[in-house]
This record gives sequence, structure tokens and C-alpha cells, in this order.
Amino acid sequence: MTKKVFYILWMPFLLAIGGCSEDPASEPALLPDRLSPYALFPNDVAANDSASAYVANGLQYLVHPKASYTLSFDKDASIKKNPTLHLFRLGSELDDGRISTGHVRALEGREENGRLVYDFVCEESERSVWISSLVLDGEIYKGTTHHVKLTADGPYSDTLSINLIVVGKIDFKEPDMNVELFAQKLLEGFRKYYTSIVIDTLYVRYAHEHPTLGSKYPADQLWLAGRTSSDYFVSDLGGWPEPGLKNALDIVLVHRIELDYVLGYSMMYSGNLYDGKGSTVVIGAYSKNSSGENRLTSSSIISTALHETGHFLGLRHTTTTQADYEATLDFSNYEDGFTDTPYCSELQQSGLLKRHDEGPVVDFELPLFRGVFASSNQAFDMNGCPDFRNIMFPAVNDERMEGFSAQQLAHIRKNLRVFPH
Repeated sequence: MTKKVFYILWMPFLLAIGGCSEDPASEPALLPDRLSPYALFPNDVAANDSASAYVANGLQYLVHPKASYTLSFDKDASIKKNPTLHLFRLGSELDDGRISTGHVRALEGREENGRLVYDFVCEESERSVWISSLVLDGEIYKGTTHHVKLTADGPYSDTLSINLIVVGKIDFKEPDMNVELFAQKLLEGFRKYYTSIVIDTLYVRYAHEHPTLGSKYPADQLWLAGRTSSDYFVSDLGGWPEPGLKNALDIVLVHRIELDYVLGYSMMYSGNLYDGKGSTVVIGAYSKNSSGENRLTSSSIISTALHETGHFLGLRHTTTTQADYEATLDFSNYEDGFTDTPYCSELQQSGLLKRHDEGPVVDFELPLFRGVFASSNQAFDMNGCPDFRNIMFPAVNDERMEGFSAQQLAHIRKNLRVFPH
């Protein structure tokens, strides 16, 4: 994650163009000192200890139109009065490094089972990033805010279509494999494992046939995401401009991703089923390594797509990797927080969780990857990990996948209903 610190400039005129109105409050709106490097995402059950410490001063939240949210944290028993929660919308980054903001909401909390609870509905017209401050007696709140949670419910469908976008030349490992057969097997995989939602239709589109960008993606080129173009996510292909496809999940199949040992790439909790940044899941037919590349089986490519879509819809790795820690900066999140997905403490202690030195700079969104570990150490047997057969295990296990847990499946459905589509 980038270590750049953003200062914040409050621009009240944004109130006029925002979709959420300000509620009456007993405390003045005090802007946080600066933007926190931590964020909360809808329905995330991970520990998020570092994020919890910043509710009063600059914590970020990813919010979606028409969704209902509840923010809660343990009440500080030493403080009798309840602070007012102020929410601000992040705007654009200014030339001097500050970020414009607009005040959108002020809320008085209620006490419930030893926690302070704040409810709000987002009336934005598109996905937005908000930040919070807590104010008490005219000052930023000094009390503790342990065990913060952000729950969300949305009005959208639990049905999802998939748009497989083929970029350039794809050379499958199996001699009898082609794009049409691969797409059929990909749809079968989604319907087999994503059982808490309805997988409607899987479309196949070719980047060289894009109505406005086709010339940018020659059919005979080996597309190396992050090298052929600097965008690892091939974002401009998201939101395919065709009725029925614009709100589908865009899975972009390229020759390979230009990161060592990375099979697929997505953004954690992206929820962007339209276009632009974070609107694609990228998978490779090959994986890059230190000496060249490895050709992947079609089943491995499909399991990568299933895994990366899990990230897109808000699932973390069952066992946290070193790269995950470096993206989130929160070492309390050593596992995903679900009680029915065990994690592999032996794997974390084995030294096999190597970091990757290259990759795109991340901000509040969390690009996570799936890949084999960059190590020749064979002393540790990952088959012994209790989460090894889960789709969200951080290493390749396509031949032994059992699927998602019940809590993971419920999480997928709940978040899909929060994400506009």
C-alpha cells in the first residue's frame, strides 16, 4: 500500500451536488486531521484492529448507492456521553496533495449491548469513498473505538452474469481446448461453487472486436497485463458497451500477468460491476516466473477465476499472506474472520509466505492476488493445512477444491445485493 499521506481540504460546496443530506447534530462537523491508511468494507468480519483505531479520525469506508449501513464499535465505558459521527465524501486529489471533501452526514449514535451504533442509508448516485470523524464537546473524540464493524444490506439482485473477455492470442495447454469449450467449463465451475447466488448467463467477447477499442487489442498479440499496457486490470475493457453485458462481471483472460507467480488479479471488495477502475477480474493462461513462464491447465485458470471473483465480492484469503499484510497494513487480520474457515498457522510460520517486490501501487482498494509461493522449500506440506481445499486458500489447489464454506457463501450473496448491478 502506498505510504503517501494525504491532507484533506473540506469543500462545503460539494454539499450542493451530493446525494446525501446532512442530518441535525449536536456537535459541529470537524474534519479529520488527515486520511487514514485503513478502510472498512461492507460486512467484513476480519479483526481490523488497526482500522478500529481510526474511526474518530479519518477512517475510510467504501459505500454503494441505496445500501443501508450500520457502523458499530465497543462503547468506551469511561466516557458517559456519546460522540456524534460525521461522514465526509472524498472528492478529487488537488495539485498540492490534499483531497477535496464534502460533509454528507451527521449522526447521533445509540447504545446497544455495550456498543455504539450508527445507522445510515447511502443516497449517492455511484460508489463512493467516505471518511469519518467522531466529535464530542466540540473536539475530535478521544475515547476508544475497539472492534469496529460495518454491516450493509442492499436492494440489488442476487443474480450475476459473467462476461468473459478474451484479449489477444490465447494458447491453452490442452490441445483440444478452445475458447468456447473453456467458457462452458468456466460457467459450470461458477454454477457448481457459487451456490448462494444465481449465475445467469456467461457471455464471450473478444477485445479485438470491442466497438471503440478493438484496434488497441490485436487478435494475434500475446497480451501481458502490466507490460503490454501498464494497467494490470485492463480496466478500459470493463463495462462492455452492449445491452445485457454492461452490468455483468467482466473476467479478462490474457496471456499472462506481468507479476512473478501471479495467476490472477482482482480488487478486494471492488463491487464495481460497471466500468473503470476495479471493474475487472484478470486471469492468465500462463504465469510468469523468474526464468520465464509456466503454461497453466484450463482447470487451474478456472479455479483462479473462481478465487479472484471471491476477492471481488469481498472474500479474503483463509490464511493471510505477507503480501496481504503489506497491502492492508493490518497484522490483526491473519485470517478471514469466518468461524467455519480454519486458517493454517503452520503455513504462516513456515517462511513460505514470500512477498512480491513488484506490483501496482494500491490506495484504499486492496488488490490481492493468487499465486504459488516463490520458494523451493519443500519441507512444508500445504496439503496438511485445514483450509487447503477452500477456494480462498492462497495457493493453487484446483485439483482438490471443495468450495466455499456456508459463511463465505452467505457473505457473497449479501455483498452482491449491496453492489449495484
